[in-house]
Amino acid sequence: MTTLKIKKSGSLLALGVSCLVPCLAQATQGIFPHGYGVKSEGMGGVVLALPQDSLVGASNPAGMVHVGERLDAGVALLKADNGTVFNGQDMNGSSRRSLYAIPQFGFNHMLDENRSVGVSIVGNGVGTGYSKRSNIGGLVGGGAKFQAMVSTLSYSHKVTEKHSVGLGLMLLHQRLEIEGTSSLGLPEGKDSAYGAGLRIGYHGQLSENFSIGASLASQGYMQRMNKFKRLLAEGGRLNKPATAGVGVAYKQGNWVVGVDVQHIWWCQVRSLGNKGVSRASGAPGSSNGPGFGWKNQTVYRLGAAWDVSDRWTVRAGYNRGNSILDGRDGFLASLAPAANHVHVTAGFTYRLASGNEMSMAYARSFKNKTSGKGQAPDSLSSPYMGQHWLSFSYGVTW
Repeated sequence: MTTLKIKKSGSLLALGVSCLVPCLAQATQGIFPHGYGVKSEGMGGVVLALPQDSLVGASNPAGMVHVGERLDAGVALLKADNGTVFNGQDMNGSSRRSLYAIPQFGFNHMLDENRSVGVSIVGNGVGTGYSKRSNIGGLVGGGAKFQAMVSTLSYSHKVTEKHSVGLGLMLLHQRLEIEGTSSLGLPEGKDSAYGAGLRIGYHGQLSENFSIGASLASQGYMQRMNKFKRLLAEGGRLNKPATAGVGVAYKQGNWVVGVDVQHIWWCQVRSLGNKGVSRASGAPGSSNGPGFGWKNQTVYRLGAAWDVSDRWTVRAGYNRGNSILDGRDGFLASLAPAANHVHVTAGFTYRLASGNEMSMAYARSFKNKTSGKGQAPDSLSSPYMGQHWLSFSYGVTW
């Protein structure tokens, strides 16, 4: 009876698979990683009140004036364990694709002691790759790869000795590749889009030990992907969601402890926030077309660092956000199984005699599953995700 019901719902499944496109790949929280910059990644993503390298511009451009003249280059290796339990059968979404490399780069130049300009380049996204023999409600051999690069051009200014502000222009490029959807009469292929947005930030040194930071980013407004104009909501558009965050940091001797709180407005991006297959009110590609039903998310980050010596700093952190998935939209999440939302992290930096630095961070995002509910095929789909994250960077100062 279940099989017959799914076969009779061909148009419904086509509607659903049309929305599998937007975030077929995701990092550790939705389409975002748990932090930007290896030092931040080792502290659970803490960054807003604690600038440590030239990647801070991707989170809080006001922090760039505090890191001095430097260049940072690195890469993160992401090992995914994702998939879905569909109609009682475990379908491995990482059987053909599980390891991803995500580059990062930052550069900061001091115009004078109170002003700086810089660039922070970060990557988002991984992917899914089910077995060629897999069949998830008619989707045979499904898989996708989503890549997004965000380059933030920043200007940071100390308006007083202890207070700075920053403005960042975000330039975005997305690339999306889909396979397996021809089994449902839907197009496969590749497409890309460009876009832009703005980020503003503030950093304040309230006392010798205590600092605060805040950041607000608009949506990243993207071009439409013509290849998927009848798949993605709003005629093929997938914007980067708006974010806002505040943070505090406290230094005492060789120790520093930081806390960040960030809010992400997934719901404002229709391709992500619209209701899924069984609840959508519009046709694929329309403003009310099916989406993932992602909920807005608040992320809490806690991190600590200890300067063991002049050469060594060690770090640890914890990162937790509310789940963004709704079990009533479980079928769409088969190719976007963003069920994980808790991380523990660790890392270190080693400073060379030249003043340059080598840093490493590890994060474990524990596997979590969202149980399907509501009407089929959503009730038959229980997506899951777990990840390992290992990143390295080399920092040059002068």
